[in-house]
Amino acid sequence: MSARSAWVIRNKFTLIGIVVTFLAAFMPVLIERAQGGYREPQAEYLAAMDEATLQTPPAKEQVRVGVYILSVGNLNTTNGSYDADFFLNLACQTPPCDPTRFDIMNAAEITEMEDQTSPESRAVGKFFYRVRANLQTNLDLHNFPFDQHSLGIELEDKNKSGDQLQYVIDNKLSGIDSNVRVSGWSLEPQIIGQVVQHNYTVYEESYSRASFNIRIYHPWFSSFMKGLFAAIVIVMVGMLSFAMRHDATTDRLALTSSTLVGAILYHLTLTSSIPPVGYLTFADSFMMMNYVFVFLALGITVALLLFMDNSEEKRAIWLHKRTRLLVPLGWLVASIALTLLQFIKL
Repeated sequence: MSARSAWVIRNKFTLIGIVVTFLAAFMPVLIERAQGGYREPQAEYLAAMDEATLQTPPAKEQVRVGVYILSVGNLNTTNGSYDADFFLNLACQTPPCDPTRFDIMNAAEITEMEDQTSPESRAVGKFFYRVRANLQTNLDLHNFPFDQHSLGIELEDKNKSGDQLQYVIDNKLSGIDSNVRVSGWSLEPQIIGQVVQHNYTVYEESYSRASFNIRIYHPWFSSFMKGLFAAIVIVMVGMLSFAMRHDATTDRLALTSSTLVGAILYHLTLTSSIPPVGYLTFADSFMMMNYVFVFLALGITVALLLFMDNSEEKRAIWLHKRTRLLVPLGWLVASIALTLLQFIKL
């Protein structure tokens, strides 16, 4: 065998591999050419970019917005109204733009709105307003008297929908003055801003809405002492009936019945400062649990009275021994369990 024939034999598999590789590399191109759908990669990219450009909506006006709280007062928990005095700061991302046609959506009444924008600031797209308004919020009273609330300021443009104008929260333009106090409440020192798209389904439009919220709450010890401590004392006085003798039925009946009346009156006083909401607050649940145990104590007292009147002293002694510790301990356990279920999220 000649040297040339040997070289061909040794390298035929290499040549076959090279040919197969080239065919595989160009196979997609050949198939697309045969189907008449082939385009150069660069042309396809440019066509996709042109199509995306045609589908891209016009650029929105972006407006940075911030709120600086000067004072908050006259919080009325029965209707959720409060007064607020604040600076409203607006700045265009890409001036020129006109963000001055805004509306404060949760304002029941704007008592004063002063445009404090200087000509120099207006020329660079910055606007400043001093606003005094009576605002409203939805109060969540599920945890009353340990409730906390979010007092907000909500802003929308009057005419430009979300496709035309987009608010952007600017934390540098937002804050709470160090002298702000909310009478009877503790105030968290930071303001929380967020932007949402608020949909108006009737008009099939959505508007960019900027909201700024401050959190207020009652200190736990103050809420406990002013809200539940008296109720606990009233029920504990009623539980003293189990420390009496089984035959002191008249005194026990007077004590438990007066405890039930006192608990009801205190419940009415406790909830008189909040609106008649359609759900049970923690105070309502706590007092209803107290009613159950006070009524149980009253029922046991009546049973003892009937046993003694029918000369069934043994049955009276048996009932007294079985309930003198069971009912007070049951009330204590139920109080703890109700509190844990209300405030500890499992």
